[in-house]
Formats: sequence, C-alpha cells, structure tokens
Amino acid sequence: MKINIEYFSNLLDIFLEAKTAHIDIPIIRNAGIKIENEQGGFDEEFFFHLQIALENELISNRDLKFNGLKSIGITIGADGDVVLTDTPIRLTQKGHDFANALREKEILIKLKSEFKNAPFKMIFEGSQKLMEHFLKKKIDTLMSS
Repeated sequence: MKINIEYFSNLLDIFLEAKTAHIDIPIIRNAGIKIENEQGGFDEEFFFHLQIALENELISNRDLKFNGLKSIGITIGADGDVVLTDTPIRLTQKGHDFANALREKEILIKLKSEFKNAPFKMIFEGSQKLMEHFLKKKIDTLMSS
C-alpha cells in the first residue's frame, strides 16, 4: 500500500483540531475516518497510516511511549480479531511539525504531486524544508513592510 498524503493530513488534523491534548480511536472514528471494514476488522488504509504514524514517532500514548500497537490501545488476537481500548493518544512534537506542514495548502499540493512515491522519511523531511521555506518567505515579507 502507498502512503496517501491527503489521508495522512486528514488523520493528523483530527489531533490538531481536538479540544484536548489526547484523543482516542473512537474520536478519530467520530471525526469521519473509516476505522472498520465491512467484515468488522480494521480498515486497511486506517491501519496502514496509523502504523506509519506510530513507527515514525508522530503519535504516542500519554506516557510518551510509541512502542507498538498496544501502547495506543490496539490489540490483535491470534485469530486476527482487533480489540480497541480507549487509550489516550497524542501527537508528538514531530507529529505536530508534520501536521502543521500538511495544513499549508501549498505544501500539501507540492508533497502530493512531487513526493507521491517517495519513502516516508523523504515526505517528512520534504514537508519540513518546504515549511521552513514557506515561513522564511513570510518573515521576509514582514521584514520588508
């Protein structure tokens, strides 16, 4: 499965828009992200992007741990059944940096067009460099007025 940058943007935006420092999986579901498939298992796109967020340290639990699905309240049984626990999840600072970059339409458009087949590391680093450039332009404009 390929990384869907628009999907990532929508998923991380839920954290940014939350009124609390922590959210849980049901809040993500209530925000309109499809969590389960028709058979009652995890939606593959959600699961894929959640795992990428976890392994790249974009999200953690309340104790700042990101060491596996159990740390964010997801247990997968031997038969493949998924059990969700209402575990508080938060964006890490790295997650905030990525989410804020994706919120800038110019950056999101560039990433979707120029980085669509890139590895996640390049997508993340590219987002940060584009954000730095974007903010530098804003500072230059402020300084010249």
